[in-house]
Amino acid sequence: MKKIILIITLILSVSLTAQKDVKIELPESYELGNIILALTEYGKTDPYDVQKIPPYYDEIMSYFEPVKDHPLLKKVNYSRKDWKKFLGFRTDFYAFSFDESGLLKRDFPFNSFGPKEVDENLELINDFVKKSNYRTFYKNHQQFYNTIISNYKEYYYINDTYAFLDKIAARPANEGDKKYVIAISPLVGGQNCHRDINSSLTVDFPDIGQDLILGNLKNNIARRLLDNHTVFSEIDHGYVNPVSDQYSKEITESFSLAKWDKKSGYPGISSFNEYMTWAVYDLFIKEKFPKEKTDSLSAIYHKVNIRRGFIAQNLFSEKVAELYKKDKKLEKLYVPLLKWTKKIGNKISQPSVVNANNKDFEKADLNNIVVQFTEPMKKTQTLQLRLFEYVDGKETGNTIITVKNPVWSKDGKQVKFKLETTYRNFEMRFYVWNSMAGFYSQQGVLLNPDNYLLLAS
Repeated sequence: MKKIILIITLILSVSLTAQKDVKIELPESYELGNIILALTEYGKTDPYDVQKIPPYYDEIMSYFEPVKDHPLLKKVNYSRKDWKKFLGFRTDFYAFSFDESGLLKRDFPFNSFGPKEVDENLELINDFVKKSNYRTFYKNHQQFYNTIISNYKEYYYINDTYAFLDKIAARPANEGDKKYVIAISPLVGGQNCHRDINSSLTVDFPDIGQDLILGNLKNNIARRLLDNHTVFSEIDHGYVNPVSDQYSKEITESFSLAKWDKKSGYPGISSFNEYMTWAVYDLFIKEKFPKEKTDSLSAIYHKVNIRRGFIAQNLFSEKVAELYKKDKKLEKLYVPLLKWTKKIGNKISQPSVVNANNKDFEKADLNNIVVQFTEPMKKTQTLQLRLFEYVDGKETGNTIITVKNPVWSKDGKQVKFKLETTYRNFEMRFYVWNSMAGFYSQQGVLLNPDNYLLLAS
């Protein structure tokens, strides 16, 4: 990567005025927070929260090697259970900038998740900036940052997203007075969030895709659409949430969290809004890209959402699509949709594997594998499984296999099949994230994706 020092403003931004006043930013302070987290032990070892895409990531590891033992990195070495601190540390940097003496200072009272990790560690952070010579690193990569910013709108179909959402729903009355910013970093790998900074500014903090980071902007529309979802679902809340607010009473009465939500952490109407924003994304890709295999793309995110606790995303999205065919306005869908959620709610339950074994490898007869379920399942003619091989307690490989002509019990609560594999100790999972196939109950709800069997041949 060619490094050129450019004398330009340190807050990089490009205004997108073709359709909405959208600004894409890669701020110096925000990137500092992401780099600090990337250098912690958690950031280096966790496979999700920090993207590790070379050459940029490798350059970070090399450049900041001299300060690898800085006390700040131990102080902010969060874990997954500390997600509020991790995400708050990263996001709250947006409220800071550098003063004339090169010290980080707070510009406005924004706090994203409660913990004030940046404020509490400000002295250590400023010391890290000085000893690591961070600001030179940032300046040397401005050309790289500018390229990502300038390509962002096209890659993520920003104008298409707004055109679709404007067509199906009205923006809030005061929207014209608000500014909208998308703050990005090549290091953000997960835990996206959408925040009102104040009454006049809303900022989304999504991850960005590898192809955008590496400059692969053409072709691979399926990959771009999957990446688009990270920002679409945040923009989408600005349209869905106001409509839901108009029906808050009806949602409370007709959308039972006890049935539809399995510990997602989203209370009441917020859970409903998550279901709806993902359903609207399905409408968007199906309408905008009719020649693409959008059903399989939707299935991927249905499974992602199920793991988050929204256990009937596929059923919800299918119903929204059915209603959308009759009326293209989002507000018109709510009354029939909520009538349906209330009616079907008592039938929503997530099936599980009765004989799931998640502790020790158990000897199995591969010619007669038996799986039992908590409720009747759809009797498919093929089964798609993923096997993970383990040697000396470590995963050494995995493969997806298809089993033909399994033998189902009459009630659909048990299936038997022959398993062909050379693995001696392996984990058998019923969840293939990028496939439409899966184990569904007769009501259409996907099997608990965290169920698996540890088997030994």
